[in-house]
Parts: sequence; structure tokens; C-alpha cells
Amino acid sequence: MRHWPLLALLTLGASAHAAPESARATAAAVPEDSREAVAMPPLQRALLREEMIQHTATVQQLVDLLGKGDLAGAAEVAERDLGLSSMGKHAAATRGMGPGRFFPSPMRSVGIGMHEAASHFADVAREGDAEAALKALSPVLGACVSCHSAYRLE
Repeated sequence: MRHWPLLALLTLGASAHAAPESARATAAAVPEDSREAVAMPPLQRALLREEMIQHTATVQQLVDLLGKGDLAGAAEVAERDLGLSSMGKHAAATRGMGPGRFFPSPMRSVGIGMHEAASHFADVAREGDAEAALKALSPVLGACVSCHSAYRLE
């Protein structure tokens, strides 16, 4: 006689009973997000999220270009997509009220610092020294980590 159907039924019953307790235990174990919540209108929030995804893709492209030894290409991409030249691209769509207008002052400083670091990276990359360019990329990523560690969108 096969006992596995009865065993399966008992196991499922025990699992169903444990599931609510397990969910409560899991919810209690989730650490609180202590980052500062930043509120902004829906359009600006959507634009900022899109921009953060693009920034991540740009950093990946920079690493790829550095790996290929294409410092001139990395400089061009960095300045265009991350550097000071990239600021203000949402002005027309937001009537001058881009996402940065809603940042707390320290967050804004970190963001501007990232753009400045990216422009500096571009300058260093144009000089053709791959090791120096790689070192100059670190503050760009440092600004990203700093901001994302301290702030979250509400």
C-alpha cells in the first residue's frame, strides 16, 4: 500500500499552517530602510528613475570602453551622459523643475559632485592614461553609492 498521498497531504497541511507564521517571521526580520525618503511629483520621479537606470548603463559602457582601451570613446560618453554637460536635460519637459529641484541640499551636492567627477574622468581619459582614467572613475561610482545609500524615492 502506498502511503505517499497521505504523507503529501499531511505535509501540505503542515506547510499551510506554518505559512502565516513564516510570513510574520519574515516580515519581522526585514530591516527597516533608514535612507531619507525624497518626495517629488510623479513626472520628476519617473524621469529620475529613468535617468538612474541610464546612468548605470553608462557606467557599464565606460568600464567596457576602458577594458577595450578606447579612452577617447569613454571620455565622450562620460561627458555626454554623466558629466556636467548632461545636466538640465529635463528642463523643457518639466518647465525648469527637473528632479534635482526636489533634492534635499546634501543630496543635490552629491549629485552635482557626481557630474563634476564624470567631467573630470572625461578630461583624464582624453589624456590617454588608462590607469589614471580608471582611478578617476572611482569618485563617479563613489557618488552613486553615497547617494543611493543615503536617499530613496518616496
